[in-house]
Amino acid sequence: MSIPSLVSGSRMLRDASWLFDREQERADNAALAAYDRREEIEKAVDFSDLLEECCEFTLAQRELFMTALAHGNNSDVHAIYCLLDQAKEQIVKRRLAGGV
Repeated sequence: MSIPSLVSGSRMLRDASWLFDREQERADNAALAAYDRREEIEKAVDFSDLLEECCEFTLAQRELFMTALAHGNNSDVHAIYCLLDQAKEQIVKRRLAGGV
């Protein structure tokens, strides 16, 4: 009767790391696919989409936008940019969730 050979520790570690690498690769590929989808959605947002979303601004956002538009200095331009970016982000989130 022969004694079965034992699997060496280094071989087990190598096999286990390969298994981990496959799981990591799947997770990386899923993250890349999600990133690519988000990028496509962001690029698809057009001017009319953005204007429609701006119509949904809260009263405070509307007042800030109009005040910034009236003054027009650097901090006001930044405020307008931030408000438009928030509107675009809302569109992207909605489209990522499956809504149009």
